Amino acid sequence: MPRGRKKSTLQTWKEQISKIDDEIAKHEDKIKQLESRKKELLDLKKKQELNELYTKIKESGKTVDEVLKLLDEP
Repeated sequence: MPRGRKKSTLQTWKEQISKIDDEIAKHEDKIKQLESRKKELLDLKKKQELNELYTKIKESGKTVDEVLKLLDEP
């Protein structure tokens, strides 16, 4: 029973390279998505930390300028 024409080695390599390129593209897209999500989370963390800092400054009864002046002192 004939199985069809055997693929050449070059054809097989081209297919394998093409599949690898496709896999690389998929993973690059996933990396971009993960980096974007990481940036979002870091932004949320920063906002939360700034909010906590502002709350503590207000609770201390000092102004932001007073706290900045304290931080700038050697």
